[in-house]
Amino acid sequence: MIDGFSGAGKTTLARELRRAADDVTVQSIEAFYLGWDGLAAGPVRAAEQLLEPLRRGAVPEVAPWDWRRGEVAPSRRRVASGLLVLEGVGAAARALRDAASLSVWVDAPAAERAARLREREDWATYAPHRAAFERQEQALAASEGTRAAVDVVVTREGSEWVRSAT
Repeated sequence: MIDGFSGAGKTTLARELRRAADDVTVQSIEAFYLGWDGLAAGPVRAAEQLLEPLRRGAVPEVAPWDWRRGEVAPSRRRVASGLLVLEGVGAAARALRDAASLSVWVDAPAAERAARLREREDWATYAPHRAAFERQEQALAASEGTRAAVDVVVTREGSEWVRSAT
């Protein structure tokens, strides 16, 4: 599980893991949010739709959020082979922690995260929701105690990932 606030570098780390090994499946927890105001539902939906079926040896049927239409999309099969990396805000929440072999918090200063977000391709879509989403992610991390509960905290220094104090 790779968690952290928006703009911290979670997706970058997950992509690097996928490139490093052939048997890595990356799943963004964003597929499980219920829209811009539904971050808190994401971890529970991910546990129910993705992790529980995998524990039973079944292929998950995921009903992702359709961000363009603003509604839950029809279910589709999500084959996950090898190492599953669940990444995104809330990925190391309580509902998901016991399934993790390793949980990581990606940290970055607020100003750096904000600058990274403004550079993203989807910034124009994200910008109107940023303040409300930030309040949700802060509230979720506080209520879940996520940063204190993860196995490792990392930051990005240049092109390197550096372990920092938890």
